[in-house]
Amino acid sequence: MIAAKVKLDKIRLDGGTQMRKNLNMQMIYSYKEAMENGDVFPKLYTVFDGKTHWLVDGFHRYHAYKLLNEKEVDVHYEMGNQLEAQVIAFGVNGDHGKQRTNIEKHDIVLAASVHELTKNKSNRELAKICKVSDSFVASVRNPEVKERQNQKRKKSFQKKLAENNNLTDDRGAVGLHPGSDSFEPVSEIFAPDDDELRANELAEKADRELLNKLLDASEPLAVAYEEIKKLTLLNAQQETRIAALQREKNEAIADAKRAQAQLDKLRKEKK
Repeated sequence: MIAAKVKLDKIRLDGGTQMRKNLNMQMIYSYKEAMENGDVFPKLYTVFDGKTHWLVDGFHRYHAYKLLNEKEVDVHYEMGNQLEAQVIAFGVNGDHGKQRTNIEKHDIVLAASVHELTKNKSNRELAKICKVSDSFVASVRNPEVKERQNQKRKKSFQKKLAENNNLTDDRGAVGLHPGSDSFEPVSEIFAPDDDELRANELAEKADRELLNKLLDASEPLAVAYEEIKKLTLLNAQQETRIAALQREKNEAIADAKRAQAQLDKLRKEKK
């Protein structure tokens, strides 16, 4: 790696090396404040093709420098082309920085699976490049593997739920607590479903392009946009959560009715 001073406006961000769904405005302003207070940050990481520096790691730091009107920044770079920069970017933030979401990791592996330089790699090789597990790569490349993994997780979740809430007694009556002769509702554990995850992803995608434009605008406008973005995303999350909870509620009511019917049957057998 080579250390150098590079003009900020000579660093390109549009080379397909940004693997996040969206940038975190709060983090950018936090970095800006820390920089103003004299904190020293790691150098930006770029790939230099002899003409252009493609930013690979340090997008939040880049925008913090931009808000500070910095003209020149310290970078660590290595020689390579744009395609090689994209491959390096597949593994960025796999072991440092803001943790990647599962949706982001899925999209990264999907991109790596069709990338000119990595599409013929094995699952193990691709996992190493993207800094994820072999099984994660397999689930993205093969939907059948993903389905088997989902079924396994679902069974494991249901088993833990049953154990935590004592859902079955020695007679097998679902919903009865041991030692009780009446049905008692048990606490529910709600996990986000695919609809909720997809809604959040769509909200993030819709904001991404506008976010990058606003970052180049004035600071007050960027702050105002961040507040709007938070409210929009929160609203989307709440709407999908309400729908998910309603479905869970209907299922819980049906389970309760079935359990009550089993209890009534057991009572009749005792008479």
